[in-house]
Amino acid sequence: MIFLDVDGVLNSAQDGYSIRLKTDSHLKLLQYIVKETGAKIVLSSSWRIGFTPASKNLLARFKEYGLELMDCTPELSGACRGDEIRKWLNDTDYTVENFVIMDDEANMAEFTEKNLVQTDTNVGLQEKEAIKCIKMLNM
Repeated sequence: MIFLDVDGVLNSAQDGYSIRLKTDSHLKLLQYIVKETGAKIVLSSSWRIGFTPASKNLLARFKEYGLELMDCTPELSGACRGDEIRKWLNDTDYTVENFVIMDDEANMAEFTEKNLVQTDTNVGLQEKEAIKCIKMLNM
């Protein structure tokens, strides 16, 4: 399972955090991770809230790369992303053997040390993080 943030992962400060997700290399790396691991994507990004032009574009760009969004984490008022991920894990009917959190922020509650693959908000997802995700998911 991949818990995916968008800003700082699939876009970056370099591209002005474009809602168009115009840096194809980020999507290609996500596609590579999914291909190598068979992981499913759960959106943990603020892009999951409401159906906005940004979220419509995300789904369109996913389709271009053969990626699917399986689910979204719940929105919990005043909670950090780690809390929302924990709630999703506790409530899901899916068996989750391994998971990574791909995010440019570090506050992921008890998951920060073991499950977080933190990207650099200035450049987004890079090959070194993709390789780390694949290793963690294939353990």
